[in-house]
Amino acid sequence: MTLINTDGMSLIGPGSEWFWTALTGLVLGLTFLAIYRQLRLQARSAAIDQLDAFRREAYSEAMTRYGLDVMIALRNHKDPTDLPEAAVLGLGDFWANFATLAKAGHRDAALLWKVDSSSPQLIWAWIAPFVLKARAETRLSVPSYVDFEWLVGALAEMDRAGGRPAITPSVVMANLDHLIALHTDFIRYSRALRTTEA
Repeated sequence: MTLINTDGMSLIGPGSEWFWTALTGLVLGLTFLAIYRQLRLQARSAAIDQLDAFRREAYSEAMTRYGLDVMIALRNHKDPTDLPEAAVLGLGDFWANFATLAKAGHRDAALLWKVDSSSPQLIWAWIAPFVLKARAETRLSVPSYVDFEWLVGALAEMDRAGGRPAITPSVVMANLDHLIALHTDFIRYSRALRTTEA
């Protein structure tokens, strides 16, 4: 019994169409596989670059100083809206830019959640009273930061879904002294590194 009839088969010339069709299909399949693999490698590389850029900017000395100034004001003033405007803008602008890019699909909010879901939520808890008051007063020097607020809501939702504890204003205020000490240490290390590099 013959399973495959090879009588009349040819690889070149009339009757070879089956061979060339199969070969073309195989080449196309391999090409699509190679393109898919290349796109996956580029996506991985882009995610690594995105995280590196995020860490450089979010944990820079300037951002750390903005955060420290805001936290000291929160600790020393009874009114949570009595914050240094320049520090609020420094923090708010960075996170608003990140949020706008995330909302448009150019930054990955889920990736941010995996590496640092708490920083934007903490910062929003610090500056939200100031921003909300500025919105109500329609103060032109302070942006509305609606995209930043959206990002914080998205991260909080991911926290709830992932079983992480919620970051509330009361939790933030309870940890304020620790965070002030931590930010002070970060600034001290930044200065020490600058001194040794010079």
